[in-house]
Amino acid sequence: MSESLTSVDGRTQLRMERALAHPPEKVWRALTEPGELAHWFPAAVELDLRLDGKISFAFDGEDGGDGVIRAYEPPKLLEFTWGSEIQRWEVEPTDDGCLLTLTTTYDDRPGSASFTSGWILCLDAMDQALGGRAVARDNYKVLHEHFVKIYGLDAGEPQPDGTVRFERQLTAPKEKVWPRLAERLNVAPPDGNELRLDNATLTLRDGNGGARLVLTQTDSTTGDYESWRELIESIAAESVTY
Repeated sequence: MSESLTSVDGRTQLRMERALAHPPEKVWRALTEPGELAHWFPAAVELDLRLDGKISFAFDGEDGGDGVIRAYEPPKLLEFTWGSEIQRWEVEPTDDGCLLTLTTTYDDRPGSASFTSGWILCLDAMDQALGGRAVARDNYKVLHEHFVKIYGLDAGEPQPDGTVRFERQLTAPKEKVWPRLAERLNVAPPDGNELRLDNATLTLRDGNGGARLVLTQTDSTTGDYESWRELIESIAAESVTY
């Protein structure tokens, strides 16, 4: 498995490659037939398999968005939109089976560790559904934190006025994060999703796989980049254990 994260035209692009010991035609069916997709894809899928055909997604029977097929070249290329996201799946024959490549383009860069970890586990499920061997993996939370470090998603964004902004995906829900965060800051947990301090504002909302924490320093004369980063990373480390 190989993963890389880049920026293309102002958007984030995640590329993942997976060598599979299955023939391309078998993998193509896993990518395009709803009954096969049900074994590994994160949503239920209905699709009109043709260029410009509609594709729709559902989670537990609820609407999960829709999209359009932008490229369709069986059995080697399927590209479609899912809301604003673009997914491109490529199947290349190899001596041992095939190389499956996913290139996904989206705007939520702070969520990239979640997306990578989730797709790794989905592709494991595909491999096993096709008759491959089970792969020993760390659990989702451990994988997530690994890719946060690999991609540098624990870094804040220094602002022109000398303040700093962090946006960090966590692996625990906000209901569990707020008490720990408030305890570290020696304040009472807020009633809503926002906590205002003298020199910073913190918000927690539902993210992909857990709470999304945004910390914005509001006073450039107080606070310190490294101290904010250490606070957030200590909360993230605790979140893995919840």
